[in-house]
Amino acid sequence: MKDDSKAAKEHIARAKAYFQRHDVLRATASIIASLRLVLAGKVTGIDRITVDSALKEVLHNMNRVTEVKKMFPRGIMYIKGHEKLVHDSLVKLFLALKKAQESESYSEQLKRKLTLDKALNRGRRYLSGGNLQDATEAFEEAKSLYVDEHSMFRMIGEWCLACKQPKMAIKYLKKAVAVDPDTRKAKRILLDAVTATGDKVGAAKLKAQLQGDYS
Repeated sequence: MKDDSKAAKEHIARAKAYFQRHDVLRATASIIASLRLVLAGKVTGIDRITVDSALKEVLHNMNRVTEVKKMFPRGIMYIKGHEKLVHDSLVKLFLALKKAQESESYSEQLKRKLTLDKALNRGRRYLSGGNLQDATEAFEEAKSLYVDEHSMFRMIGEWCLACKQPKMAIKYLKKAVAVDPDTRKAKRILLDAVTATGDKVGAAKLKAQLQGDYS
């Protein structure tokens, strides 16, 4: 039992390391391996509490990435007593990620995502420092690398708004409205940006659209 508990913890540690490297496929495989030990009843006592807590944490982090959001918009929640459901959801995710390799090799995908993340982080840093030209260049680089990271346009828009750059935000939020699965949220943030520019007519039109979405 002790060896199995140790193995379950090691699988989770590997999952965290893979996740830090944006390797969602291998992170998912490691979580599945840990869950299988839990499902087999090989992790008990205080070790089970530790493993349960670690699984909740790693899944919470994974629920923020595009690959997971695309298949599970509400995320994959680790709830004690429903481990089999979590396991099956992760297997479904793993198989979908494997299939994605057919259209984009996994190493190329990782390289692209890492480059995209660096561009986003660089843009956010420039934006916070008031360097709008370099921030725009970095965000445009990220945009050129976009494949299915739909939420990134909403994030850029939110960053721009937080730095009191509503006009800059509008450009990205319009794209977010077109591609983000959470269209209503993107529209609400776009409304905030348009309102901040003082465009009362544009804000009124967007507000009417939002009300129509909820009717």
